[in-house]
Amino acid sequence: MAKKTDIISEYEAASITYMSPDLLRWLTGHAPKSGLARKLKVAKKENGTVFFDRDEVLAFDAWLKQPWPRKNGQRPVIPAGIRREIKHEANGSCAICQGHKDTCEAAHLDPVAKTDNNHPENLLWLCSNHHTAYDGGLFGPADDEVEFVAGFKTSLRRYKVMLWRMQAALSFKVLTALENCDLLNKQLASAKTQEQVGAIETVAKDILDKLPTLAPMSKSDPRYNGFQTVSAKIGELAQSKRSVRQRLSAASTVRSEYVAALGMVACPLCETTGRYDGNDCPVCDGDREIEERDAERLDLSQFTKVDCPLCDGGGAYEGETCPACGGECTMEQRYADRIDVRDYRRVQCPICEGSGNYEGTTCHACGGEGDMERRHLDMLDVRSYEIVACPLCERSGRHEHSDCPECGGEGTMQRRFADEVDLQDYELAECPVCKGLGKLRGEDCPACQGEGSFDRRYLDRVDVRDYELVVCPLCKSKANKRDECRACGGYGEMERRFADDIDPRDYR
Repeated sequence: MAKKTDIISEYEAASITYMSPDLLRWLTGHAPKSGLARKLKVAKKENGTVFFDRDEVLAFDAWLKQPWPRKNGQRPVIPAGIRREIKHEANGSCAICQGHKDTCEAAHLDPVAKTDNNHPENLLWLCSNHHTAYDGGLFGPADDEVEFVAGFKTSLRRYKVMLWRMQAALSFKVLTALENCDLLNKQLASAKTQEQVGAIETVAKDILDKLPTLAPMSKSDPRYNGFQTVSAKIGELAQSKRSVRQRLSAASTVRSEYVAALGMVACPLCETTGRYDGNDCPVCDGDREIEERDAERLDLSQFTKVDCPLCDGGGAYEGETCPACGGECTMEQRYADRIDVRDYRRVQCPICEGSGNYEGTTCHACGGEGDMERRHLDMLDVRSYEIVACPLCERSGRHEHSDCPECGGEGTMQRRFADEVDLQDYELAECPVCKGLGKLRGEDCPACQGEGSFDRRYLDRVDVRDYELVVCPLCKSKANKRDECRACGGYGEMERRFADDIDPRDYR
């Protein structure tokens, strides 16, 4: 059976990945993982809106969650696009205390040292105080704090999904908002500190205030009549002077009434948990209920695990991990139905015509094999391998009195590389570490070598937090022996980039 293509808008893609349309667009033009060229592929563009293949979006999202490569042993840098995403998610302030905008930074929910994961779902925008406290388990019981931060991160993400559904003009946006209120109400009941309460109430108040603006405006909207039955109560929720806790509790009741008015029933797949197989339920999108007619049409057998049709449940194909199931041996029936085993047959590479070499080097398209799986042919643009002028040096081979960094001095390159060259990357940008002064603590700035600026392409590699002074991890508990410390030279502090690399065992 031929593979079916499901094209979705950038807003729908945002709703299923929890990554904003802005970030998804950024990922189409930037490879987020250092040393890896993979970018998110666009299916089409229409009237200023970007569309994606649903399978491509889900596969890219899964890949982004896998460990990120380290360079020279250093932790993977959080790309500018993802850092900006996390900042916007928390409205620019610390997600916990809603303050300290100038000292906020991206904090890892699961330690980067253990996971090497810079996916947005593993990051939260926190001020330096709460970042340090969270990493050290210093505010609240450690287990409770981890549970709260993870739960609050979910609330922030669900809130953004509500906004993206608004932009996508999806009619279930009111239900999404009320579902968010129900989730926040439960989280508020389990909050352990005043800061946790404050963080939850800030998001909750914003959602409650927006409720009237989410109403279906057209009578042709299938949910218009159902909304009318609760519209007065939703208006009261938005204008009420009662506490946020009381308003959330009332919103939970309104949600139940709205669900009943819409004739919705419990999702047959997740049975009102909103979760299925570790993720948001693919049937109700985490909303817990669906319309009755959709429930009647739902074929639960499509979610039954079956043997992978390519490896027949063995987990391997031609001596390697099965590319269809990733070695899992099984998959849901709905995915198995999309697989055409003929797509995995080997065919001659059209670039090197079976030789394994192209332009004097190993063929990039087939990896020197001379052939490839047929499914890759559809993604291969033969024209992208044509030789064209380097867009940076325009065939001269020189840039800024040195060999051109893009073409290596050749003056030409394959079109696929030329298309990736962003000339803005070579514009000068102010060094964010020394703020253009060229000096840091009386010495030449180590980030820009005292120049005060550098090519914009280096901005993503610079983490300002790495250059902050922190207490020396070796002598911090031995103040009386600080002068003898070989790590910090007796200063008692050092830049974070050096502190992160210190292993006390090296100084025994």
